[in-house]
Amino acid sequence: MATVVAAVVTTGLTLVVAVVGGVWVVVRWRRDVAREERDRYWTRLTVVFELITDREVGRREIGRGLAKAMYEMQKVPRGEEPAAKVLEELLIDGRGRT
Repeated sequence: MATVVAAVVTTGLTLVVAVVGGVWVVVRWRRDVAREERDRYWTRLTVVFELITDREVGRREIGRGLAKAMYEMQKVPRGEEPAAKVLEELLIDGRGRT
């Protein structure tokens, strides 16, 4: 009888650990994907800022074109909406110019 109870308890604990481990893996994976998306977004944004602030007119125009395409085509990662707003207002529309 004790052997059966021990086997049932062990099986139950094994299932609980498997479920908790599976949930943890999914949560960790989603967090890693979000971080990678955010990192790629900031890399692209940095390149656009570097081009827009260049002294050469041609590079600035390329930067503005990239900024517009980036703003229109890209999904902005959660929490990065202020950077997207700066991208739109200052760099694409030129509202920040004096």
